[in-house]
Amino acid sequence: MLAQTNPSEYLAADLQILDLLLHREILRLRAVYQLSLDEFRGLYVSDDQINQLIDSGLKHQSPNTVTAELTERAEALRILLEQVGRAESPWTRLVNEFSLSPTEQNILLLAVAPEIHLKYETLYAYLNNDVTRKWPTCDLALRLFSSNSRTEVSLRRCLVPDAALFRGGLLQWKLPAAERSSWRASGFSASPTLLHYLSDICSLDARLTSLAEQRTPEIEWEEVPISDDLRRALRRMVQLFASLPANQITSLVVLVGREGTGRRLAAEAMCRELGMKMLCVDLEAFRASSESIENLVPAIQLQQRLGSAALYLESCEALFDKGGKALPDRLRIMKTLMRSNRPVFLACEPTTRWRELIGGQRAICFQFADPDYALRVQLWSRALEQSNAGLQEDELFALADRFVLTPGQIAAAAVAAVDDQLLTAEPVADLPVLTSASLFAAARAQSDQSLGNLAVKVMTIHTWEDLVLPRVTAQRVREIAAAIKHRHTVYSDWGFGGRISSGQGLKALFAGPSGTGKTMTAGVIARELGLDLYKIDLSAIVSKYIGETEKNLDAIFRAAQSSNAMLFFDEADALFGKRSEVKDAHDRYANIEVAYLLQKIEEYEGVVILASNLSKSIDDAFARRMHYVVEFPLPDENHRERLWRGMLPPQVPLGDDVDLQFIARQFAITGGDICNVALDAAFLAAQDGKVINMKQLIRALARQMLKQGRIPSPTDFKQYHELIGQ
Repeated sequence: MLAQTNPSEYLAADLQILDLLLHREILRLRAVYQLSLDEFRGLYVSDDQINQLIDSGLKHQSPNTVTAELTERAEALRILLEQVGRAESPWTRLVNEFSLSPTEQNILLLAVAPEIHLKYETLYAYLNNDVTRKWPTCDLALRLFSSNSRTEVSLRRCLVPDAALFRGGLLQWKLPAAERSSWRASGFSASPTLLHYLSDICSLDARLTSLAEQRTPEIEWEEVPISDDLRRALRRMVQLFASLPANQITSLVVLVGREGTGRRLAAEAMCRELGMKMLCVDLEAFRASSESIENLVPAIQLQQRLGSAALYLESCEALFDKGGKALPDRLRIMKTLMRSNRPVFLACEPTTRWRELIGGQRAICFQFADPDYALRVQLWSRALEQSNAGLQEDELFALADRFVLTPGQIAAAAVAAVDDQLLTAEPVADLPVLTSASLFAAARAQSDQSLGNLAVKVMTIHTWEDLVLPRVTAQRVREIAAAIKHRHTVYSDWGFGGRISSGQGLKALFAGPSGTGKTMTAGVIARELGLDLYKIDLSAIVSKYIGETEKNLDAIFRAAQSSNAMLFFDEADALFGKRSEVKDAHDRYANIEVAYLLQKIEEYEGVVILASNLSKSIDDAFARRMHYVVEFPLPDENHRERLWRGMLPPQVPLGDDVDLQFIARQFAITGGDICNVALDAAFLAAQDGKVINMKQLIRALARQMLKQGRIPSPTDFKQYHELIGQ
C-alpha cells in the first residue's frame, strides 16, 4: 500500500522546481515591462496577489540577482531529486510505463499542476497576459523550460500533435486544431484519466463509460465452464506470459466461440493468475458512439496502460460491413489497439474472419466450442443447484441432449425458469419445484431465434392421439422420436460418436401424397421432444441466380445450428431432386446445388425431416443418407372415418342425418382434404341453420372435388346427390 496517494505530497519537490521557474519567468517579464504594472490590470490579477503566490524570501534583492538565484535553486533541487531518487508512487510508475524523458516530465507537470493547486491557474493567466487563459500554453512551456535553441527544439518536438504525450492520451489540446490561433498560443491540459490515476483513484474515462468496463478479475479456473483440455492449454499460455519478457511473447490472444461459451470468463481467469486488471471494450458500442475515433482510441490505450490492464475486445463482428468485408477505418483501430505490451484478447464468433483484422500480426487462437453432452449435463445440474431447484435424472439428460446451449445460455435458462415458476405458481413457503415443461420452454427461448427470419415456425398443437396412421407407419414414427430421445446413449455412452466422422444429426424422409399427415406428424414429434419446428419456405431459397440458392441454404443451416429446432423441408423433391446428366452449364450448376445440399444435410447436427410427394424423385445420395424413410399411404375407409370423427370437435352441433360411415366409404380422400371439407361445412352451417348436417357436408365435398378437377357424380354421392344443388 502506498504511503502517499496525494500528488501534492509525492510531487512536492517537482512543484517546488516549477514554482521557482514560474517566479523566474515573472521577474523576467517584469524586467522588460512585458507585464504591465498598471493597477487597472490588478482588478483581475494584481501584482501583489502574484507576489504572495510566489513569495520565496527574495523580495529585497535586485531582479537580476533573484533570477540567477532562482535558476540555481531550481537546478540544485533537480540534482538532489535525481540523487535521492523517488519513492514508489503513481508518478514514478507513469514515468516508467511511458518512458518519459525529463523534458516530457516537465511539460506533463506543467499541465497537472492546476489540478493539484488552483494557484497555478492564476499564475498561468498572469503569465499568459490573459485572465481567461488559465492553462499552460506551448509558449509558456518554451519560456519556462528552454535555455537555448537546442533545448527549445527538443521542447517543440514534445509539443506537436503527434508527440508521445498527445498520442498516448496523457495531454489533450484545449481547442481543436481549426480553432487555434497559433501554435505558441495553443493551450493544453492533462487527461482526466491521468489526474485520477495520480490520485490513485480507479476511475473510467467519462467518454468510455458507454463502451468499456474496467474489471478486477476474481474468478477461479474451476468456475470457468470449459473443457479440461482447453483449460490446460489456457493455463500454459498464462505460464508463457509470466515467464518471458513482454517484448518476447505474443500478446494477441484470439478467443473464437459463440457468446456465452466462457470466452470472457477464461480471459478473466488468465488475468487473475497474471495479477492484472482487464479493460473490456464493446466494439459494437464503439461504432455507435458519438465521440470521434481520434479521441476514443487514445483514451482506451491510456486507460489500459495506466491500469496495467489486459485489453478484451468483444463484438468484433461490428468491424465488418453487411457483406462481411472489414471496414478500413476499423482496421486502423484494431492495428492501434493491438499495439500493447500486455495481453490483448480478441473475442470472435466462429464465422468471423478475424485474420483480416490482425493483418500479419502473430496471434494464438483458442477455440471455445459448444459444450458436449457430458459437460451440458454438468452445467444444467450446477445451474439448477444454484437456483435451489431439482429435476429428475432422465429429464436432466433430455435437456442436455436436445438443447446444444452455451454455458451462459444454460445459466440464463435456469434463472428464467425459476422466475417463470415464481410468477405463475401458487404462493408457497418454499421455492417452487421446477417442471420439465418450464425448463424446456426456457431452453427454447434461449436458443437462437434468427431462424425465424428464414423459415416459418410451425405451431405444434397435435398429440399422438390425433395421428391417424397405419400401424407400421405409426410404429416407424415413434421409433424416430425414440431415436432422437436416446441419441446421447448411442453417440456418447456407447461410443458411436467416435465412429462417425460426419454430423450426428438425425435425418428422416416422409414420403406420401399431399394431405396424408406428414407435416402434422413432424409437429407431433417436435411437441413430444419439446423442440421448435421450422418449415423451410422453398420459394425463399431457390433462386435462378447461380450461387444464390447455396448462399440461402448456408444461412438457414447456420441459423439452425444454434436454434435447437427441427427443420422440415416440405415438397422436398423440388429441392433435393435427382441429379441429371450434364448437357449444359445449367445442368452443371443444378447438380452443384444438389451436391451442396447433400453436404449440408450430412454435416447438420440437428433433426431434419424431408417430406416428398414422390419419394422416387429424391436423389439416391439423399435417400441413402436418410436414417428413416417412412411411407404415408392414403387412408383406408376405417382411417378415413376416424379422421372425420377426429376432425369434428365434441362441441360442434351435428344433425341427426350426418352419416360419416357413408362419407368415409364413398370418398377416398386424404386427411388434409377432410380438414378442408369439415371447415367448409362448418362455415356453411354457421350462416344457415347453425347445425352441421348432411346437406352442408355434401355441398362441401362437391366443392372439394371441383377444386381437384373432378365432376361430382350420382355414382359418388348416391342418394345425397340432389343435396348438392340445394
